[in-house]
Amino acid sequence: MALLINYCPVRWQAVHHSQSIALQDDQKQLTFLQVDQLLNSLQKQLSKKIGQSDEQQVIRLVCIASNSVKLILLQLLCIRLGWLFCPLNPRFTQSEIQQRLTILNSPYCWVDECNKQTAEHARFNTLQLDFSLQNIFIEEPIKQLIISPIQACNIIFTSGSSGFPKAIVHNYQNHFFSALGSQKLIPLTPHEHNLLSLPLFHIGGYATVIRSIIAGACIHLTQSPLTLSLLQERSITHISLVSTQLIRLLTEPLFIAEKSTIKHLLLGGSAFSKHLLSTVEERGFNYHLSYGSTEMASQIATSTNNSELKILPHREIKIQEGEILLRGKTRFIAYFQDQGFINIDEKQWVKSGDTGALNKSVLQVSGRKDRQFISGGENIIPEEIERVCLQLTQVKQAYICPIADKQYGQRMVLFVAFNNPENKEFEKQIQQLKSHLEKNLTRFKRPEHYFPWPLLTEAQTLKIPKQAFQTILKEQGLY
Repeated sequence: MALLINYCPVRWQAVHHSQSIALQDDQKQLTFLQVDQLLNSLQKQLSKKIGQSDEQQVIRLVCIASNSVKLILLQLLCIRLGWLFCPLNPRFTQSEIQQRLTILNSPYCWVDECNKQTAEHARFNTLQLDFSLQNIFIEEPIKQLIISPIQACNIIFTSGSSGFPKAIVHNYQNHFFSALGSQKLIPLTPHEHNLLSLPLFHIGGYATVIRSIIAGACIHLTQSPLTLSLLQERSITHISLVSTQLIRLLTEPLFIAEKSTIKHLLLGGSAFSKHLLSTVEERGFNYHLSYGSTEMASQIATSTNNSELKILPHREIKIQEGEILLRGKTRFIAYFQDQGFINIDEKQWVKSGDTGALNKSVLQVSGRKDRQFISGGENIIPEEIERVCLQLTQVKQAYICPIADKQYGQRMVLFVAFNNPENKEFEKQIQQLKSHLEKNLTRFKRPEHYFPWPLLTEAQTLKIPKQAFQTILKEQGLY
């Protein structure tokens, strides 16, 4: 029997697969039945603390925490109760957190142990909850639990070209159809193992949880570094990676398909070099490049072992004046602003901010509209230059930044990471790259300056480190 959209996904799995493992971290495992009972316990606790709220139309549960079983439980509880799960990046500065708290304007906040200091500085009260199983009587659920799939269930923040955070609201239906569409190219089944490698405040992390619960698969979490031994110990079958995570794994010679339980690698977040993808293919893995967005509840178009992005079911795309427009069953339902929803009509097309072309069901993404600039009267598409750089096998990452120039208006700076990042070899590698660009790019598209990719922490590798680039350019007097 297939899970129906108006059934609570956790309760459904607890009824049909009660003893299957739903969540596993570095210390413990929880079955679907245990997860269901924990949600019941948390619901009772929160009902006492919050009660019936007349003040808010929909309760917004703000969570400032790193990935954990506790955070996932609150995510799933919000779906069950029709509350808004509002995860914030705990690594944000105080001002960034306060900016988002002001938008959400909620008195209900949960903060994990690692981030208690954040709560103290921000001066707000936090909810105290008991997540233990000790006092819970595990009883088989008797019947299914009906939920409203069109009820808003989360707010995920994303930044537009202005840098000001936008609060994107989804309902459970958005995530349900996102998961169904993904299943067509990347099947996930009961008893398989999906590693949660992206944070829950990121739409990719949120979607991983929902997809796994709907499929009846086990979600794995870890505080340990992402290594081959970890993947082997946990028998991981599915994993989402950004380029830096993939690069680290490929440094291990035994990271090959025939010695691994991995069935699918979902790759996204930035461009992947030709050399990197060739290496993945040589090692026998099934890989999928993805184009997605917060507005569309994660994946929009996905490839299989090539760069041909096929539009997934339940998504609609059209091209207007070169820009990709989006709608469909996975598209978000509203913005949250001024303590209320700004609803988006379901038939309305939403601008992606990306340029591209569409050939039947295959999408080609050119780049971001807000990254394009003019140099000497010529239109510059940074992603085009980056793709040419990534054709060179020794280049693993490339990013173009514009800088002001008296003669041309703007010129280009290239930040580049090589596979063998030896400082003494950098100039030699740059000369090889320049030679490659001279053969493949017209003169006005070639960078004026070249800088090495900055050293980053694990948390900074999920997105392109634009602030780090700006800092370097300021130090060089170029920004």
